[in-house]
Amino acid sequence: MDDIPGALALSELDGMTVLDVDGQKVGELVDVVASTAGDRPVVTAFFIQRDEGQLGASWGQVGEIDVDAERLLLRVPLAAVDAASLRSDELSLVDAVLDNQILDMRRRTFVRVQDVVLAPVEDHLEVAGVDASSAALARRFGLGFISRRLPKKSGDFVPWTDVNLIALRLSRLNFVEAFAELAELHPADIAEIIAQVGPRERAAVLAALNANLAADTLQEMDEDLRLAALQEMPLARAAKVLEKIEADEAADMLSELPDALSQELLALLPDKREQDLRRLASHPEHTAGSLMTTDFVMLPQKATAGKALAWIRRERPEQHMMTYLYIVDAEERLLGVVSLRDLVLAAPDDEMRAIMEDDIVQVGVDADEEEVGRIMTKYDLLAIPVVDEDRHLLGIVTLDDALEAVVPEDWKQRLPRIYR
Repeated sequence: MDDIPGALALSELDGMTVLDVDGQKVGELVDVVASTAGDRPVVTAFFIQRDEGQLGASWGQVGEIDVDAERLLLRVPLAAVDAASLRSDELSLVDAVLDNQILDMRRRTFVRVQDVVLAPVEDHLEVAGVDASSAALARRFGLGFISRRLPKKSGDFVPWTDVNLIALRLSRLNFVEAFAELAELHPADIAEIIAQVGPRERAAVLAALNANLAADTLQEMDEDLRLAALQEMPLARAAKVLEKIEADEAADMLSELPDALSQELLALLPDKREQDLRRLASHPEHTAGSLMTTDFVMLPQKATAGKALAWIRRERPEQHMMTYLYIVDAEERLLGVVSLRDLVLAAPDDEMRAIMEDDIVQVGVDADEEEVGRIMTKYDLLAIPVVDEDRHLLGIVTLDDALEAVVPEDWKQRLPRIYR
């Protein structure tokens, strides 16, 4: 705040004596209102408390703000000041910002606003940012001698360009605006935000997301929070989100939930998805079967490259399903693999059997997870097919799932999601 010429603190204005054009006291300043129509909020009105109710003096009706004398002088008679009202594009700085939590978009963390910083710009007053410091809190309680001794810390002042009022929108259940803001964030950032709020806000954040983004966010959350969030969701919503989560992770989540809830959720899933998840959950822990996902692309050997690419463009499968295409016979026995690169370079009429690699590195469904990781590392694979004793293709293990199984627990959080 000290770095902004002419800056005013909202706390300095709150409670100021308001005088009319004749110097007569007409009330006390109780709020400052700003328009949010531009990049930075511009102060548009000052709310004055009188015995009869509140009045709203516009910026143009204010003649002087004297911080030292703790008074605001109007340039018009009191009769010219209308009753206080808030337009749809206006923000109450006292009610909506001061003492509320905001999301610092630069640091991806919630902070509590201890004061709001206003700055004169040309012929108007702008909201420059918020002050989250202990010094600001001390200053508000009249402890200026303490505030001056408190050290300044990075992040104490948050420029308005980094301020996100999502906590306010969520507390008021304004999901439309909240989702518009959340949709701009990476799922890992949303998960980090969720970790900082309570159950009510957590449920509200996830409710503001569409099913795909909610699924991606859940996969980024710590296990305990993830399970709590699933149990807080309405059943139909939880089932819809589970449907969007990678099959192996969805099966893991279901196995951690109370059995009755797990069965209810499975019953709400489409038949094939339910069967896949039940099958995945049936495999012993620490085996390839427990690590694998049933989300992969499987094609017949006579499918052409052109038709395969057309299917990919139409269905838009998830990225982890696109590393390799798995070629099978009529009994779904694994015959070969085709990399996405080879598919793109092939002629449209080339059949899969002509471009596939039939010297396949694979693992059995009962293979130990450490063996799976060792083989994938040895052959530099991003995914490996899992087969039964008759070579029927059952699923694939992706590199991130293989590493998650073998990397020490305290290392996992240091790795990007693709590797954990």
